[in-house]
Amino acid sequence: MPLNANELLRTAAASDIVPVTKNDDQDFVGGICRGLWVGTAGTANIRTAAGVVRTGVPLIQGVNPIMCVRVLTGGTATDIWAMY
Repeated sequence: MPLNANELLRTAAASDIVPVTKNDDQDFVGGICRGLWVGTAGTANIRTAAGVVRTGVPLIQGVNPIMCVRVLTGGTATDIWAMY
C-alpha cells in the first residue's frame, strides 16, 4: 500500500538538511522539519509542529525524529541541523 503524504514525511529519508540558528523570534524558513540532526548531545528548547514550546528536551547525538518549527535559545545541544 502506498504511503500518504503525512506517512512519507514521517518515514522517508531527508532530502535536505539546514543548519539551525537558535532564536526566539522566527520559525524555520522551510517550515516544519521532519527531525533534528544533532552533532553534540544535550538539551534544547523547541517549538513543536503543534506550536507548543517544550524546554529542556533531551536530544541524542545523531537523528532525533521530532517534527518542529523552531529551536529556541538556551539548551546545551549544539551543531543542530533541521532535516527536511
